[in-house]
Formats: sequence, C-alpha cells, structure tokens
Amino acid sequence: MRNYRFFNMASACAIAAAAALPASAAPGDQPKIGKTFADSAPGKITRTVAPAGAPNVLVWVIDDMGFGQLGSYGGLVETPNIDRVAQRGLRYTNYHTTPICSASRAALLTGRNSHRVHIGGHSAIAVGFPGQDALVPRSAGTVAENLRQSGYLTYAIGKWDHLPQADASAVGPFTYWPSGQGFDRYYGFLAFDADNFDPTLWSDHDPVALSPRADYHLSADMADRAIGWIGARDATDPKRPFMMYWATGAVHAPHHAPQRWLDHYKGRFDAGWDVAAQQVLDRQKALGLVPADMALPPLPAGVKHWAELSRDEQRMFARQMEAFAAQLSHADEQFGRILDALEARGELDNTVVLITADNGASAEGAPQGTFSEHYFANAYFATLAENLRHYDDWGGPSTYPHYANGWAVAGNTPFRYYKQTAYEGGTRVPLIVSWPGGIAARGELRGQYQHVTDITPTILDAAGIAPAVMVNGQRQMAFDGVSMKYSFAAPAAPTRHATQYYEMYGNRAIYANGWKAVVPHRLDVWDFMNKPTFSDDKWELYNVAADPGEQRNVAAANPRKLAEMKALFDREAKANNVYPLTNTSDAWGYVRKIMAADMARRGYLWTYTGATARIPEALAPPVPSTSFTIEAALDLDADANGTIAAIGGRHGGFALHVRKGRPVFTYRSLDMKLSEVAADRVLRRGAANLLLRFERRGESEALVHILADGAEVASGTIKGALPRLSFSPTETFDLGQDSGSGPLEGGRTAGALDGRIRTVNIRITPPRAQ
Repeated sequence: MRNYRFFNMASACAIAAAAALPASAAPGDQPKIGKTFADSAPGKITRTVAPAGAPNVLVWVIDDMGFGQLGSYGGLVETPNIDRVAQRGLRYTNYHTTPICSASRAALLTGRNSHRVHIGGHSAIAVGFPGQDALVPRSAGTVAENLRQSGYLTYAIGKWDHLPQADASAVGPFTYWPSGQGFDRYYGFLAFDADNFDPTLWSDHDPVALSPRADYHLSADMADRAIGWIGARDATDPKRPFMMYWATGAVHAPHHAPQRWLDHYKGRFDAGWDVAAQQVLDRQKALGLVPADMALPPLPAGVKHWAELSRDEQRMFARQMEAFAAQLSHADEQFGRILDALEARGELDNTVVLITADNGASAEGAPQGTFSEHYFANAYFATLAENLRHYDDWGGPSTYPHYANGWAVAGNTPFRYYKQTAYEGGTRVPLIVSWPGGIAARGELRGQYQHVTDITPTILDAAGIAPAVMVNGQRQMAFDGVSMKYSFAAPAAPTRHATQYYEMYGNRAIYANGWKAVVPHRLDVWDFMNKPTFSDDKWELYNVAADPGEQRNVAAANPRKLAEMKALFDREAKANNVYPLTNTSDAWGYVRKIMAADMARRGYLWTYTGATARIPEALAPPVPSTSFTIEAALDLDADANGTIAAIGGRHGGFALHVRKGRPVFTYRSLDMKLSEVAADRVLRRGAANLLLRFERRGESEALVHILADGAEVASGTIKGALPRLSFSPTETFDLGQDSGSGPLEGGRTAGALDGRIRTVNIRITPPRAQ
C-alpha cells in the first residue's frame, strides 16, 4: 500500500508540475536551454518507433523436418494449425537451407552465408578456421538487432545452439547468446537438443528451476511463454510490433510426446516407410507441389525395403515413427495456441508468420534408430534387441529416442537422402509465409528458388525497414540473401537468388540457374568418426529444373557444364570461408586435442571452492571419458543427504552423494544401466574428507573406490556403455546440488547437500597413464 501511495503521489506531482509550467517552458520539438528551468523549455522526448502499421513477425523454426512431413506438404502427420497458416498465405516448393541446425540458424538470423558468419558446421565441434570457429562477426548483425534499432520488441524462445559451447554457462560471456544478438528477452536451451520432459532452460541469463509436473512438456512451456510475452506489451504499448523467434526442440530427437498423442498414432505407420513415401508423393502431386511425373528416388544403400525387414524390426520401426508424429502434432497444437492468442488480440492479420525447418529429416538414428540420442552421440549404435527393451515407453521420459533412417528418407519425399548431405533431401524443406494484411494470395504455391539467407531481407522488407548501416558499433557486411517479397504477388516472377553453394563436412554442392553439381562425400552421416578421403570424391551433375529429384546424373554427357559448376563452387567457397574442407572426425579430433591441451595446462587438476551449478560439459572436467579422482572437503550435518558432485542425468551420468550420512556413488551408463557403490559407514557430523577413485577399464567397465578420511569404505564395479565423448550436451556439472535430471532411480537427483562444500579437487588421469 505504501508503494501504491507513492506512485499516486508521484503521478499527481508530475501532473501538477506540468500544469504549473510557465509559457516559456511549454514542451516543443527542440529544447531551449537557459540557466534555470524557469527560462528554459524542454524538448519533446522521442524514442525510435517502428514504421506506422509495421507488422509483427513470428518465425517458427522446426527442427529436423523434411519436405514431406507436414500435412500441407502431403505429409501423413496431422498439423492442422500449420495447414491453417498455409491456407492464409503461401507455400514455397523450392526453398533451401544448409544441411545442419547451427549453420542454418546463423544464416537465417543474419541473412549471410553460414561459413561467411563463421558457422559452416555445428558449433559443438567448432574448429579454428574462419568458416568454422562459431564466432559470428559483429559486422553480421541479426534481423533482431535491425528490428530492435527500429523500434521493435524482440523475443527468442527455444533452441539456441549456434554459440560456442564454452559460453553456455551463467558467467557467459553473453556476446553470442540471444541478448548479444539483438533479442530483448530469451527463454530456452543452449544445446542441439533438449529433454522435453525435463529440460535445462535459461531465462535471459539465469537458470530456470522447473517445478516437477507430471504433465510438463517443453513445447507447451514455450507456447505459454510466447503468449505471456505477447500479452505483456499491454503494460506499455499493446500495439508495439514484435519479432518472435520460436525454435522448438521438436522434431529433433528426442522424439518426446505426451501419452495422449502417442496413443493417437498407434498403428498408423504399420504399413511402413515404402507405403508412406508413396502416399506422401501421391498427395504432393494432387496438391501441385511436385511435377505429375515425379517418381520416388531409390533407397540409399543400407536402407531396406519394408518387406525385407523382420517382424520385430517392423514393429519397432513403426513405433519410432509414432513417437515422431506425436511430437510434431503436439508442437503444432501448441503453436495453434499462439495463433489463437494473436487472433483474439486482433493482431494475426498484421503478423508475418513464417514456418520452416532448419534442414531435412534426420537419418542420425542410423539403420536401427536408437533409444537414446546420447548413445548415438558417443558413436554407439543401438541394436534391435536394445531398442525393443524400450518399446513400451518409446517417446516417454525414460527414453531419448530417434527413429531409423528409413523414416528420414520417407520424410524427405520426393527428394534424395537426408540431413547433413548436400542433396535436396538435406536442404529442400517447407517454407510457409502468411501475412493477410500484406499478402493477398491465399493457399497459393511459389516455385522460385529461395534460400535460408533470404529470410532476414524478407522480414526487413515486409517491415519497411532498411538494413542498418551500423550494428554493434560496426559497419555491416552486405546480405547474401535477397528479399522474397517480389514473389508475394507474382507466382511466375523469376528467382532473384540465382546461385548458392552448400557444404557440410565434405558433402557439398553448387546451384546455379537450374543446374546443380553435387559431391556425395559422406552419406553415412550417423557415423561421425569416419574419415572419407577427399581425393576420392566424384562430382555429379543434375539439371534440377527438369529433374528436381536428382535422379539423372548427366555429368558424363556434360563435362563442360560440370567443369563450369566446379569452378563456380571453388569461387564461392573461397569467397565464403568454406575451405579447408573438414570431416566431422577431423573436427572431433581437433576438439579432443584442445581438451587434452587444456588438461595439460591445468596440470590435470580442477579446483572448486564451494557449491556451484550449471557448468556445461564443455567447461567441466572431462570426467565422462577419463579416469579421475574427486577429493571433497565437506562440513556435513548429521545423517546428511544430498549431492556432492554430479554430471549428466537420467540418460547417462553420475552422482557422488550422501544418503543418511553414507557416501554413495550412483552411475547411469549410456545404455541406461544403473550401478551403485554405497558405503555402510555413516560419516560423522562436521568435517569430512571424501575421496572417489574412478578407474576405467575400457569402454564397458570401471572400478570405483570410495575413501572417507583416508580409509576405504566402499568399492565396486561399474558395467555398461561408458561415454567416449560426453554424457549429454544438455545436462550440466554441479557441486553441492544437481540442477538437471539425476542418474538415480526414476531420474531423481540426490538434492542439495545438507552441509557445506569447502573445496573439491578433481584430478584427471593423464591419457597415457590410462
């Protein structure tokens, strides 16, 4: 009540003061400066505002979604809200991205080619070359920064993985976080995927502590936040335009969905991917999305026809697709809530809604799919037997699943291959643009060649905002993309984006005026430790204007054209920081060398004073893949419980903790096996010194010893798939608490420590000694 009175009094005083101003002090456009207020006149206080009538902008980037997976693109998954947007606008049939998430997001938000803004691959395996170091130059200001400088509010919600991994902690630096890239507010996750039931989230720069809820799902949480921020403008200017970048974890693995949606799709994909692909193609032809004579491409090597699979394989693979479909439909449902909120406010017609994907459908589940993407991320490939053990809860919280690569092939119908390749299946994805207040067309198609770099120029053009000359105090480099606004009212207009290179860890291509040359350097994209030889690469040539499915390689018949295209690729590669060509295994090897150098620099010792939380694995001691010791000096309460040190979570990780005063080491291997080494001895209240020794014996066994005040109190053996690289990109390393999910039974953590951590020393066994 006291604050309420204060603000009322302040308002009254302000009104009275304004009424009492002498005539000479009446506000004008420019201030008059005298010695005192009495002989001065204030000027009008002005702030930059968006152009009159400027539209809102809502961009939904769907993760790992192929050309043939949305209902409005012929897909078999129900997406009524996306289809509703398509009916109110345009569907582009010749729109392309880069073949991977980090690169596409950097290109989309900056309007520049991904290598040119230093993210030619994935930021998780950044390499010290200009095209691969993951440091977006300040001269490549984002669409958000351009809009913010012009009076827009800017919001980012969801996935933000195109930043250096080492920056993803509470201490920053925040240059490459959304706040450093032009966004006023952020809510989301800083990794390539997220546990949709228990994600590690950030609100602006602060960790989010989620309250346990049985019905929690990340997509719904993201919709709640979006609707809240849209409505929050009522506090100042309800009509101030905003840009919202809404980037779901769906439908990247893990394919998590509420049970009601999993139940909804039971039995819907039992006919398999061959039948599904043909059904999608038939629908696409009926919708006019592809030529009437288009045929399905041959299956890639290693992908079997459905009839060649065993009954158990068919049953397992159908279940995998059910989870994917459930996740996509659920995300569509949540997006519909945002559309409804805008419509209820009378703002939907003047909102530019763009829905697209960051790359084609993902084959990273390998031939069998996987019950855990963390398993795959450590170069373990799940067997059918391993997957079947998780059949009943596939898509639920105890799995972290990805479907088999045959479903990615079907999802990219009618194009060849999948994410990470430079074929159309890796890069040609849906793009839906709706703006009833600015686009007269309803439910129409556009076939101009377009690229992800065109999104930023299009948004600025629609908003009536010229690209800023200066952003972040630096003169801005030119856009590589072009505005698509020319196509809004002109379905037959020629494309204005005539040439585009592609490169993704050796897979590369060049497009120019209806022709495309492609190199299939690395097609088993799920095996990121392989190292194909660049000298063995052979270029293919396609006239994609006549053969959009890339099924007729005409390189032999057109050597002159192929030579022209190869020279064009080389020119574009040199101009955009593409060289040197790099395999994923090269990048991972470089990351491991940097890790080894950092270990040696530290003397293989990490020291912490007191509790700490939310340290990303990139900054944590490399305990997932090494032998190590943990020495902890503690002050404990009587019969203490809680976490001493923890990393990872319920899909792989460990915790050193106390349970009723007894030291315990709980380990969850990547194949979900749970091991526990527990002491019988109760630690006394007060000062205690614990020592944990973890000695790896290969990749499936480790020996554990726990010592208290110099005496061994427990020992045991850990068995299971031990990490080769990491536990999880989304979980964290914590001391004195566990801020993520936990490795204990049921995904629980041991909670905060009853007591105090004085110091923790973590010593890594040097690699040669292991």
